[in-house]
Amino acid sequence: MQLNTVRATSFLAKTSIREHVIWLALVVSLGFALRLAWIAFTDWQPLPDDDAFRYDFAARALVNGKGYIHLDGSPTAFWPPGYPLLLATAYRFFGEQIAVAQVMNVVLGTATVGLTYLIGRRTLGPTPAVVGASIVAFFPSLIFFTGVTLSEVTFTFLALFGVYLLILEARQGPDRDLRLLIGAGLVLGLATLTRGQALMLPLVMVPFWLRTGLTRPYIIERLVAITLGIGLIVAPWTIRNAVELDAPVFISTNAGIDLWIGHNPDANGSGGLTAGRDLVFSHPELDSVAREVRVNSDGVRKAIAYAFTHPRQELMLPFQKLFWLLYNDEEGLKWNDGHGSQSFLSSGARQGLVALSNVYYFAMLGMVALGVRLWFSTKDAGKVLLISLVSYWLLVHMVFFGDPRFHAPIMPIAALLAAPALVSIWSGKEPWSRPGDPRHIEAR
Repeated sequence: MQLNTVRATSFLAKTSIREHVIWLALVVSLGFALRLAWIAFTDWQPLPDDDAFRYDFAARALVNGKGYIHLDGSPTAFWPPGYPLLLATAYRFFGEQIAVAQVMNVVLGTATVGLTYLIGRRTLGPTPAVVGASIVAFFPSLIFFTGVTLSEVTFTFLALFGVYLLILEARQGPDRDLRLLIGAGLVLGLATLTRGQALMLPLVMVPFWLRTGLTRPYIIERLVAITLGIGLIVAPWTIRNAVELDAPVFISTNAGIDLWIGHNPDANGSGGLTAGRDLVFSHPELDSVAREVRVNSDGVRKAIAYAFTHPRQELMLPFQKLFWLLYNDEEGLKWNDGHGSQSFLSSGARQGLVALSNVYYFAMLGMVALGVRLWFSTKDAGKVLLISLVSYWLLVHMVFFGDPRFHAPIMPIAALLAAPALVSIWSGKEPWSRPGDPRHIEAR
């Protein structure tokens, strides 16, 4: 098995960052400058009762010792607490100002550019890694999200950081590194508290580990260590929920509503229906805490019942959800102007930035499709990992519902999958040719 491990982990061949330090420094610096310029330019303030307002409100309540509460002062677990907890920490040290949240987004967004390079270097090679990081650095919607108090920037950083730690740990072969495994678990625990979709993310590593030659006992050991790290972060919050809500709520109480939005008689795959709102305002006879718990459980029960009793509709819904997840890349900008209610751009400038965001996004997806024969491989452990990450993220939203805002966290991985085609084109080769074809020399 040791020989198989050495062969299968050739993607981990040591390549010094210094080979690309100038380009990488330039890319990261420009990514930082663009994000900083955007928060200086945007005139965004949270609008009452949207997600960005709730996150900001929750963080300020935590700073002022009120706990994690609803607008009426009652305890809640509707919004996952990871981002508000991090934001509250920033507010405590630097002041309760939106600019503090925006600067935190700039730092984490810039760090994500660096993480994209580090993951790409370990999975595809140094040249595609620089190209992938460059795509992320200039990605319009990822820049736009730095201006608002949403969880996209924080979650993307945490998820990629956790994955990178697990890639580093894989260098040990069958010899596990508990520090990296538990550390990755702690980071992924924070990601899970930020967005519950990260809970099963460690399973994405299984095909990767199998490809590197690890056997089942070694994989189980790693999953146990990662789960321990996640549990150390998530368990205290679950205990808090049991005390404050008097119910076994694992992370948040919005899963039931999200499931019902995705599985109900009027579902069309998007989140823009009134079905979720009808569920939210049901049981008016209960107090807010009991209603929140009841609505969550009702949503899960009703969604599962609908899915099992309407198989024909359920066959079509996943494709509809994927459409709504991917059909445009406008949400980053639209959140900055309150979806039109907080305009700070002229009509022409807004249309131009929307067009820029969409063109950049679809051009990148075009490169992903064009280079499919370069990155789609079940033999290369690094490529298997990237494919698994994208597949996992798509599958999660096929279970719930699609919204173009939700594809933001997987864009750095998509950028890495687009990179081989761009490298091939730059080298004068045909990106649709198979590696090893005389017309193609894989640049790594």
